[in-house]
Amino acid sequence: MTITIVPNLSAAQRAAANQLVAVVEAHDHTYREPYLSNQFNFSLTMPSFFLAYRADQLIGLLSLYTDGGAGTMADVFVLVHPECRQQGVATALWQAAKPVLLANGYTEWEFITEQVFLADYPEFLARTGLQADPETEYQMAAAAAQFPMPKQSPGRIRPLRAADVAALVPLYTAAFADQTPAAARNYLMRAIPDDQTLTYVYVLNQQLVGSCAVDISGVSDYFFSLFISADYQNQGLGTDMVRQIMAVRSAAAPKAFTLGVETNNPAALHVYATAGFKKQTEVVYLICPKKNNH
Repeated sequence: MTITIVPNLSAAQRAAANQLVAVVEAHDHTYREPYLSNQFNFSLTMPSFFLAYRADQLIGLLSLYTDGGAGTMADVFVLVHPECRQQGVATALWQAAKPVLLANGYTEWEFITEQVFLADYPEFLARTGLQADPETEYQMAAAAAQFPMPKQSPGRIRPLRAADVAALVPLYTAAFADQTPAAARNYLMRAIPDDQTLTYVYVLNQQLVGSCAVDISGVSDYFFSLFISADYQNQGLGTDMVRQIMAVRSAAAPKAFTLGVETNNPAALHVYATAGFKKQTEVVYLICPKKNNH
């Protein structure tokens, strides 16, 4: 087995990763996909992807995601081909990734899994010493289909432009309280649409009132960083923005749509259910006690 470590995936590596994701999901009945771009990682140069190969076959993948600097929490996602489990693949990947995190100042991390996986492998937590964070989230999905553009929309979507960033920063920091203006500005500048991520703004009466990004690098289109300004909430604008994006994306590339929402956020759950999303799986974050931080 060999392990390749890169900050970005090539097109061929991304295709192989998506193939592995499909095999694992079919076997485990899971749905949460890894984020296969580092566009929004805090560091664009830190190695983010660790690929385990046997001959020329990709048999394991570990990805790192960090949206803050040293001292913040890192997200770790690990996949191993079903035929190659219990053979040290996941251990080897983590042994390659952990020094990278430590060298960049990250001493806390959480592993992403799903409730269905923990139910199928009840001994997993005891064997690994990990603990399940009680705060979970639902992944919601809308099956691939041709979605029509809403007939009556109070506003309209368009791609994010560099000129929008200054106006969006205060709205973004108000929506995501853990983000500083500098971090928000950096994120939004990176969110200018590219070949892996599309970002849309919602315009109402010539005023920017919301935004939503779509990761298109995976098997499904994944919505994230969606918000409507507090002054314009509870008017159906979030639902309208999502429906418009679904119409535009389904016309361009008919893929399923997915998104994550906290299980204790009924308002967001209602918005997405109204837009046509259904609960697909419950995502669980596994944390490592500091005394057992290995």
